[in-house]
Order: sequence, then structure tokens, then C-alpha cells
Amino acid sequence: MVKYHFQGLSDNKVKENREKHGSNTLPPVEIESFFSKLMENFQDPLIHILCVALVITVILSFVGYAEWFEGLGIASAVFLATFVSTYSEYKNENSFQELQEKASRVKCNVFRNGSHISEVFGFDVVVGDLVLLQAGDKIPADGRLVAGELHVNQSTLNGEPHLEKKIVAPENYEPTTRNDFLDHYLCFRGTVVEDGEGVLLVTAVGSSTLYGELAIELSKADERESPLQIKLSNLADGISTIGYIGAGFIVISFLFKQFVMDNNYNWAEISAYISQYPIVLKDIVNSITLAIIIIVVAVPEGLPMMIAIVLSLNMRKLLKAKVLVRKLLGIETAGSLDILFVDKTGTLTKGKFIPRTFISGSAHTYKGFDQIPKELREVLSFTVRESTSSVIGEDGQIVGGNASDKALLQFLDKDSLLADYQVTVEKEILFHSERKYSAALLKVPLSGGPTGKAPKGIVTCSHKLNEKYIEITCLKGAPEIVLNRCTSHFNEDGHIEPIPDSVGLTNSINSLSEQGIRVIAVAVSREPLVETETLPNSLILVGIVGVYDEIREESRSSIQTARSAGIQVVMITGDKKETAIAVAHQIGLISPGEECQPGVVLTSFELQNLSDNKLANMLPHLRVVSRALPSDKVRFVNVAQSLHKVVGMTGDGVNDSAALKHADVGFAMGSGSEVSKEAADIVILDDNFASITQAVLYGRTIYKSIQKFIVFQSTINVASTLIVFLGPFMGFDFPLTLIQLLWVNLVMDTLAALAFGGEPALTRYMQERPIKRDQSIITSRMWGSILGAGPFISAMSILFLTNDYVEAFFTRNGEPYQPAFLTAFFAFFIFLSVINAFNVRTSRLNLFDHLFDNKGFIVVVFFIFFVQIVFTYIGGKVLRTVGLTSSEWALVVAMSFSVIPFDLIRKFALNLFLFKSKKNVNKID
Repeated sequence: MVKYHFQGLSDNKVKENREKHGSNTLPPVEIESFFSKLMENFQDPLIHILCVALVITVILSFVGYAEWFEGLGIASAVFLATFVSTYSEYKNENSFQELQEKASRVKCNVFRNGSHISEVFGFDVVVGDLVLLQAGDKIPADGRLVAGELHVNQSTLNGEPHLEKKIVAPENYEPTTRNDFLDHYLCFRGTVVEDGEGVLLVTAVGSSTLYGELAIELSKADERESPLQIKLSNLADGISTIGYIGAGFIVISFLFKQFVMDNNYNWAEISAYISQYPIVLKDIVNSITLAIIIIVVAVPEGLPMMIAIVLSLNMRKLLKAKVLVRKLLGIETAGSLDILFVDKTGTLTKGKFIPRTFISGSAHTYKGFDQIPKELREVLSFTVRESTSSVIGEDGQIVGGNASDKALLQFLDKDSLLADYQVTVEKEILFHSERKYSAALLKVPLSGGPTGKAPKGIVTCSHKLNEKYIEITCLKGAPEIVLNRCTSHFNEDGHIEPIPDSVGLTNSINSLSEQGIRVIAVAVSREPLVETETLPNSLILVGIVGVYDEIREESRSSIQTARSAGIQVVMITGDKKETAIAVAHQIGLISPGEECQPGVVLTSFELQNLSDNKLANMLPHLRVVSRALPSDKVRFVNVAQSLHKVVGMTGDGVNDSAALKHADVGFAMGSGSEVSKEAADIVILDDNFASITQAVLYGRTIYKSIQKFIVFQSTINVASTLIVFLGPFMGFDFPLTLIQLLWVNLVMDTLAALAFGGEPALTRYMQERPIKRDQSIITSRMWGSILGAGPFISAMSILFLTNDYVEAFFTRNGEPYQPAFLTAFFAFFIFLSVINAFNVRTSRLNLFDHLFDNKGFIVVVFFIFFVQIVFTYIGGKVLRTVGLTSSEWALVVAMSFSVIPFDLIRKFALNLFLFKSKKNVNKID
């Protein structure tokens, strides 16, 4: 049966219509301009405070109480603090939008160049095209139905969740309005076919569609906050509070030193000092400015930006691993998965059904289509071919339909596939995972078609309409549903007789299922289809077809990887229990005999009889769910989340969208329906379970990269705050100047994010337990690093400033030269902090562990060293730097490396303590 007889547009006509009516593309999504983002970032309260300080400092510089470059320093702080973050956000948004545009390139089946069906991208559809639509397809353009019947979800346009029935429009139909969602004949771009099949005649494309006019953005950023985002937000608020309190103490300490200590605690000198209003005002401004700069350094305004940078750097790697991130929070949360519900078909298996076996109603087994007796073979061929949801082209091309229908058609030989009996489909029930069957009511001419008449067996069991036509119902589905209604079968001669050995037939079916083979029952009935959800009572069994879905080679190892990572994997399938258990054994999900233990294997029927409390108790033991329904998936997600688990769910069908949305991380399959992809956080482009484990690995890698960044930044926060706080008491008003602190801020935020953002995804991360929802992002090991290295860096810096022997080393013409000494101190602090990054990136004693897998880290470190050295020679009075001699540089660098042995000793002592106490602490390597 060639289901539809349409003549599509020729290539020339396609080109002509595209020039006349336009292409099926929409204007690009408007991304906030760089300038707009820059202006938005200038609204930050800290920037406003800096601007006020800038104005006061500029005024003081005009009256001679401040240097001109101090104002320039604050202006530079304002500019860089906003420009760097703006550039990072802008670049990341453009990169992400580019990937989303690639992900939204939907393909559809279109009649072109006669009756040939071509697969084209949605943007290639033109006015006049005839588009074949099936369940799960997103409608690519506006138009009217010219064949078939559809049930369409139009919620993307009207917000209503219920389905609208679409039927063939009468000839010369003209709609009264273009935006009538209730019009049964019109279909609209962006809506989704949830059930049925039909052919759409395209009448409007691109901006001329209703979707285009309304400019609905389906790819809006998700407003949910991931567990990581919540943790980072809380951390940033905590550090900010501490930073503001610390800034207040810095103001007080600086003014106390200026007002009291510098005046020898003498009230007369203090009074004289206070009378010099411009000097007092300058000192007050200096203290406030110093506090503001410390806030800029200490407050982690770069923390949110870090997520964007790390994800941006990892996006391309993820794409190479066949993982497309649709929503940013998805990949963050993937690293914390506790339980993963995964579809068997196409994910753990290849999803390519290969028909292998046919069992007749008399329980005889045939290993190929040609081995089936001729009369029975003809009945099977007619039933399978004429009731398929796939479309068969004139050249035998099989287009559309579900995997089972395609497999059954592939079981036929070419002559049977190309047979044409001029059959008309009167009523059709497409396969649905809840129904577990499909059926078609056929009107068959007795005179036959171009390739012959209907088989004798079909004519015998049909209902005669008149002298010219007969009517018969053909159906396919799960054996337990179909066989219960079968009263007879076609024997090897094509005659109808009672089923001789139902027990033997059942045993033969179970034998196939236990080998991991899916079984599909094929039957017919003389009774018509009356109610769409009701099968005829008296069915005649044609036979059972066994199709094999080959296990992916990498499934077994990937299952073990996931389990080693502490992730509970639960396989969900619509197959029989025996088939599901066989596959679970083959992939190593359960061991022999484990299926007999309570709660390890459940069927959908058994699930219906369990309360949520009982299911929650059984969930930790669950491994396999057979004959599953889409509604079961949503229930699993809800119950698992009630146990405070981070839940992952895979899906590819229209009905999986609810479960994908409810899950903490929804994984859609690249070959799945468009509606499932829109509901998901992550799309697995190759439908492979191994790619899901890669997503988990990258999620953990990103989390650890952020942890490393936090340790690095917090360490410098502690060190710089202590130095600036104690500086005035050691005779140094500004141990680090405003511009120097700005450079420290740049090192901490943007450059550190780039350095740690490229950390490699190490397989050992998959040996660790999942990160709990309520677990603090800063672990005890991280606190050890921060509270160890931070005070050490500040102590070494103070020692550098106060040690006479060190200061005496920096001389010119035999005399101590303070400009060189302060320049060396600035370089020393930067080098100490940057070299500490080698300690931070791994908790292991081997600092070279996978170091060269992150070449960006090495580049950033050398870049900081290079710029720091260049600064000393060109900074002059503005940067408070002068050139140093080679021996002076050698001393600075040598002292800077002192942080390495210190931290190695700290790590060794900590590891020794943990080994002795056998305490399990989450690492950040």
C-alpha cells in the first residue's frame, strides 16, 4: 500500500516558491548588545560607590591633595570591573545561542519531485510543500490538512494543554481568520503532533506564520535554579557580608592610624591634624577608597561569571562527546545524580530492530520470511503491509512510523513490500505506549489492485460490504493483549482453525523473550473498529514476529561506570518482563538470580498496586521496570525526589515530556520527538548511554573546577585582606595600591576562571559518590587549603615587608631603595598567589598530575608572570613600580616558591591524618 498518492514540488518549483513567498526562517533571536550589557553592569551599587570616590579624588587632585593617577586608578577599576564581566557574559551568550540554533534544526518528511519523500530541514520548507506529519513531529509551517487526522498540542501558542483535533479541510475551504486555534482544518508552526498522522499543505512560512508574527521564544532561559547555583549564591552572600564587615574594620584601622598613631596618641597633635581639613578629607577618602577596593577584591562578583566561563569552555568538549546542553543548569546538576531512569530501547540497545523469527498459531517456528508456508506468508504480508504507520514509497523506501512497524516491513521480501491492493484505510489507531497496540480498519476491493488480489485467507475472514468491497481489521501489539482476544488462528495452509496448543504457543513466546527478543503479535478481525480505545473481541491470530534489538557494546561498561559513581541505574522498557530481565542480564544491570529478589524487577501492573510509601521503600532495590507506561515515569520521579534524591530521566517520545520536565535532569534522545527535546535539559545526540555517563563526568568536572576557583579566590581574599588591614600598623598606608589591587582582582576573577575552566574530565571522578543536595560547596579539605595557604601568603608578605635583611637586598648605589623594595613586594604577592594555583588544582602530592591536559592553565600562569614583569618596567609612578635587577628577580621568584613545600607538607599531614582516622572526605582534585 502506498498510503498517500501526492505529487510534490519539483526542485525548480521549490526555488520559485521560496523567491516568491520567502524562506521558512525567522529573524534571529535578539541578544542584548554589548553596550546594553555594559550599561546594565554600571548599575551595580559597588560601581556607584567607586564613581563617587572617583569624583572626590579628581576634585582633590585639582587642589593638590591627591595624585592625578589615583583618580585614573579608580577609573580603571570601574572600567575593568564592568568591561571584563560584560565581555565574558556577551561572548558566552553568543556561543550558547549558536549551539541552540544548531539544536533547533528540525528535520521533516516532504513530498518532492513527484511522490518521492525527502527528509529536509524545517527552514527548507516552502509554500506549496506537502509535509508528512506523524506523532512526535513539530509542525514546521502554517497550513491545512489534506489527508489523515491529527491530535495537536497547541500550548506553545495558546497556552492550553488539551489537544485539538485536526481533520481534512473541504475543497475550496477559506478560513475566516488566520489565528483561530479552534479551527479543525488549520495547523500552526511550532505546535506538536501528539497522535495521528496526516499530510499538511503549507500555506505560510517564516515570518508570515502565526508563530513568526507572535515572535514566541521557546528557547528562553530556564528560571529554575540548580543546586549548585543555590550553593554559590549562598556562598557569595556569606563572603560579601564578611567582606563588608572587613572593609569597615579597614576604614577604622586606617583612620585610627592616621588620626591617633601618626600623632603619637597626643591630643594636641590630633587637634592640629584635624584642623587641616583638606588633609583630613583626603585621608577619609583614602580610607573609604581603600575599603571599596578591598570589597571589589574580596566580594566574589566573579563567582557567577565563573559558571558561564567554565560551561562555555566545556560546551565544545561536550558537543564532541555527543552531548548537547539545552539548559545550563542541566549539566551542573548531572554531576550530582543519585538515580537515573533510562529507556532500554535505543539507549542501552541500538534501537534498530532486526526481525529474526516467526511463530505461527500452531507454535511452529520459522527463522525467515521465505521459510513460512506460502498461504500463511501471504496473509502475514498483507496484514503487516496494509496496517503499517510507515509510508512505503514507490521504490520500496520506508519512511516514518515507529521502530516496530519498520522492523515488520523489513521482514517482508521486496515483492510483498511493493504489492498494491488499492486498499483504503477507513479508521486507524496508531501505536501508543499506554495502549500497547495499533490497528487499522481496511476497505479492500475484491477485484484487487495492480499487483493482484487480497489473499484468500483475508477474504475468507473479512466482512463483505457489497459485491465490490470487503472490510477487515488488522492489528499488531503486545502478545498478552492480543492473544487474550484470539479465538482462532491461520494455520500453515492459510485456513482458519482453533489454536491447538495455547500452552506451547505461550512457551515459545516466553522462550524468545528470555533471549532478549521483542515479540509482536499480528492478528485480524472481521469486526470493525468502533471505539478507538476498544479492540474487537474475536481476533484471528496470524502469528508472532520476534525482533531483536542488539545491545550496544559499550552499555555494559557504562552501566558499571555509573554504578561505580554511586548512581542507581533503573532500566525502563515497554517489553515483556522476560525480555527486560534477559537484557538486564546481558548489560550487567542485575546478576543471575537477582531478579527473584523482592523489588528488583517490577511490571507496570505491579506498580499500580503499590502505594507511594511502599514504592519509596522498594526504590533503593529497583533495577528493572517492564511494560512501563509514560505515567509511571512521572511517578518514579516524584517518589525519588521525595527521598531527596537528584533524579535523572531519559525519554524520546511525546508522552515522556512530563517526566523529563519534572526530573532534576531530563535527557532527551537525539532521534526522539521534538517535544521531548524541548522538555529536556540535555540532548544525547547519539542516543547512547555512554554519552549520558560522559554528561555526568563533565558535570562533576565543572563542579570541581568551580570548587578549585573558590579555593584560589578565597585564599587571595584572606591574604589580601589581612595585608591591607595590618599594613597601616606596620608603617605602610598602602602596602598594595589601588591599581595593584585592581590587578589582583583581575588575576582572581577572569584569568583564574579561564585557568581552572579548562580542567580535564578525569575518569577517577566517576569513582566518587554523588554530591548531596544539601552538601556545602566548600568541603573540609577546601577549608584546610584556604585557611592554610591564605594566612601563609599574608605571613610571608608581612615578613617580606618588615624584614630588614630583605629590604637591604634592594639597593641602588649602596643605599636601600624603597621603590624597588615595594615593587618586589607587589611582584612577590602576585607570584605567591599564582604559584599557589598549582597547589589548588589537585589535592594530590604530585602537582604535575594531568597538568599538561589543561594547557590553558599553563598559558594563563605564564601570561600573569609575563605581564607582572612588564608592569614593573613600564608602570612607573602610576603603578608604583621600577625595574628590578636579575638578582632581585631571582630572590622574589625563589621566595615565591615557598608556598609549594608549605602546601605539600600540609597535604601530607592531612592525608596522614585521614588515613589514620579512615575518614572519607570529598576531594577536589
